[in-house]
Amino acid sequence: MKELFAYTFNLSPLLILVITALFVLVLDALFPKGDKKLVFTLSLLGLLISAIASFQLWQLDSLSLFNEAIRVDRFSLFFTVLSLAISFLTFLSAFPAIKNHTLPAGEFSFFLLSCCTGMSLMAWATDLITLFLSLEIMSVAAYILTGIERDRLTSSEGALKYFLLGAFSTGFLLYGIALIYSCIGSTQFSVILNSLRISTHTLSPLFYTGIGLFTVGLAFKMAVVPFHMWVPDVYEGAPTSITAFMATGIKAVSLAAFIRFFLVTLLPLKADWNIVLLCFSVLTMTVGNLAALVQTNIKRMLAYSSIAHAGYILIAVCATSSQSFEFAIGSILFYLIAYGLMTLGAFAIVTYASPSQEKNLISDYAGFGFRFPLLGLAMILFMLSFIGVPPTAGFMGKFYLFGSAIKSHLFWLATIGIINSVISSYYYLRVLVAFYMTPSHPEPQEAVAEVILRSEGPKNLPFSLAIVLVITALGVLLLGLFPTQVFNIILKSVTPLL
Repeated sequence: MKELFAYTFNLSPLLILVITALFVLVLDALFPKGDKKLVFTLSLLGLLISAIASFQLWQLDSLSLFNEAIRVDRFSLFFTVLSLAISFLTFLSAFPAIKNHTLPAGEFSFFLLSCCTGMSLMAWATDLITLFLSLEIMSVAAYILTGIERDRLTSSEGALKYFLLGAFSTGFLLYGIALIYSCIGSTQFSVILNSLRISTHTLSPLFYTGIGLFTVGLAFKMAVVPFHMWVPDVYEGAPTSITAFMATGIKAVSLAAFIRFFLVTLLPLKADWNIVLLCFSVLTMTVGNLAALVQTNIKRMLAYSSIAHAGYILIAVCATSSQSFEFAIGSILFYLIAYGLMTLGAFAIVTYASPSQEKNLISDYAGFGFRFPLLGLAMILFMLSFIGVPPTAGFMGKFYLFGSAIKSHLFWLATIGIINSVISSYYYLRVLVAFYMTPSHPEPQEAVAEVILRSEGPKNLPFSLAIVLVITALGVLLLGLFPTQVFNIILKSVTPLL
């Protein structure tokens, strides 16, 4: 009984999410015409309780459960809390659409909670089979959330593309796992690491083939070039709140799995795979920024921007030398927080400005900053943070990322990252030009204009979106002004990997 209680306590963050998801689904089925606020409130309450349970586990030592299939440590708990926070803000951003019956409350809540469960389990995984199962839980829920607005053709189209390409990448991942198992005889990360320490020079070519196929599967989820082609169409078609969720949460936990497997398990082979990651990093941030330059749709622009930011993060992945391992991983975690805040905030403004979601041309935002001064100031903050202007979280995040490259003597890689940041300033500032320097259309014809040009003003901003904007704006500022305190806490999450 004591052992059962201990297992339940250690798994409590995941169990709470699963129970909440099932309860919300049953409640919505039993009372289909009931108050949707109840489903919404229960979902938020489940996320909060799961976060409290995660903080309760923070002081415990690293624990391996189910024959080392999962590991509960500060690294996994960091990504659990990050996933819960992103899911919480996503619920708040989506509430106006749920209230207006644009999104089905029960299905949306169930699949978002399920996706959050898969994300959390993915950060805990220390076995390739567990990693695959958690990835599929997350992915299947994400496919459905992308096409949850069944009346919108672009939403259904995006979901179909995401599903087909996602299933294709899953095949690569699973085939890679099979090849790794055939060479090592185990799917546990610790066994693979021990085998590599003993006999790196006698590895079969099939093992390297398996690693390559596994990399393709994870690179798809991280939107790394050349496995990024699904991102613009999927991000444009999905509900705006789900777009922000995928750009932040799914990318973050994919990086968690990437760090555990490549930077820890495959550490003896770092000289082999680091060259490939260097190429990925340069290609991803360069292609992402160049493609974003020509976008006229703000959601597609932010989609290509998210690809570029994945390239920035890979800079620190490549810079994990023995001298800068802790600093490099810490900079990745810090940047994930910063990127999550500014992305969720920017998409919250897009959600308010374009509830119909059919068109999101940047030109539609002409004069938006003068009609909605507070929202305009918030967008200025988020865009400057994307660029990396002090004193924002984006500046400190890039400072840490590029600093890790300099610590590892990768000066050329840091230089390419800085050049790409300068290139990105063009399309981010173009949004602000539309906000403040472009005259409004006298007779707007686009979908966004129905909200932008109405006379009621900011008082109509939904309370839930206002909470999201306050949290994200304050977070971007505080992380930029007081980064050291947060970074020191983050470094404690890196300790289990050492």
